[in-house]
Amino acid sequence: MRAAISEGEFALGEALSEQKLADRLNISKTPIRHALAQMKVEGLVEVFPQKGTFVFTLSGTDLERFSEYRFILETAALRLAFRRNSEGLVNELTNIWHQMERAKKADERSHYLELDLKYHRAMFELCDNHYLSESYRLIEAKVSAIRTYLGKERVQTTKSFEEHGEMIDALREGRIDDAIRTLDFHIGRYHRTFSADVADIADFSKVRPNFKEAR
Repeated sequence: MRAAISEGEFALGEALSEQKLADRLNISKTPIRHALAQMKVEGLVEVFPQKGTFVFTLSGTDLERFSEYRFILETAALRLAFRRNSEGLVNELTNIWHQMERAKKADERSHYLELDLKYHRAMFELCDNHYLSESYRLIEAKVSAIRTYLGKERVQTTKSFEEHGEMIDALREGRIDDAIRTLDFHIGRYHRTFSADVADIADFSKVRPNFKEAR
């Protein structure tokens, strides 16, 4: 169920029926209910009394605040990983980036987005701080779902890919502050796609199927 949300099989704001999920997975509603409760903790679903359970969605302001939180975590992890294992960090990110390049050229969008997630996860795997890693793990599926949703636009994917490469170049040359600035711009790309007064990014995309290009 978590994978179905993070990979976009269930759309942002989509209603989730316990009975339909139970039928789909051929299990009782009890484990479904427990799973939904856990995903509520992770922010993947929202429960509204008398209405039901829905896949999360965000307003323009919420997306900006979430991006701020993600940037704080990733900045801390990147600095620690660079300080403690800069060579390993650069090698790992470079390896993933080349895989992303091949997936992008082959137009394997699902695989590309998986590698995008792996790229950012590497900072936490190499920062040698399990508290940071555990904090990121709680939001990783939500990050992935947002990335999948907004990564439908090729212009977003192309610019995102370029920024991944710029970060590696900066890290290889020891310019950690430049890498952080690129990371800030990179993470902020999605929330810049929507103005703060957008009430629901899922509804907004139905009205405007093509997002504006975030610079």
